[in-house]
Amino acid sequence: MKKALIDKETEGMAGTGDLRERLVAEAAAILETQGLDAVTLRAVAGAAGVSHMAPYRHFADKDSLLAAVAERGFRALSADMGAAAGGERDTAARLHAFGMAYLAFARRRPALYRLMFGPALACKPQSAGLAEAGGEAFAHCADAVAAIVRERGAAPDTDPRALAIATWSLVHGLAMLLIDRRLDLPEDARAQDELIGQVLVLHGKAFG
Repeated sequence: MKKALIDKETEGMAGTGDLRERLVAEAAAILETQGLDAVTLRAVAGAAGVSHMAPYRHFADKDSLLAAVAERGFRALSADMGAAAGGERDTAARLHAFGMAYLAFARRRPALYRLMFGPALACKPQSAGLAEAGGEAFAHCADAVAAIVRERGAAPDTDPRALAIATWSLVHGLAMLLIDRRLDLPEDARAQDELIGQVLVLHGKAFG
């Protein structure tokens, strides 16, 4: 067993990026299946098949590992949003697609979503990568809102940034209500999506 661990560590040292990504992936898997408290450097090392000291070559502590997991989550969220709206030319349809993809991500990966936006990292210094990834996800929303404002116009005293924040706040709040099961939804998945879509449409009417 010890030899196997050494062999895997040697492989990781030959491709440190591969080992780092494997550690992040294992941490994300533990987060989703066992919860935030179960994510430790030792547990992640064991899941990756390396010695308990190996993660320290890539992460100073648990917080830096969690930040990497959150960054990975934001990049996955951004990719989902971009893919969902890729074929939409209408600005309102693009914003709607972004919202539905955002909510689907939160419902599919609730533990990861809570890490991305929750208190575990909120009071900790953010890495440049995490801040950049979060900004990219928000940019999908902000750019779509700005496009609608350019297309339809807006009240003279309306700041597009305020509309973008209002849109993000609505979708985030709805995501939390959904993953915390605080809404009385139809049992049928399609009916659920229709109801959720109507909520987004109602918000869209605020743009005139």
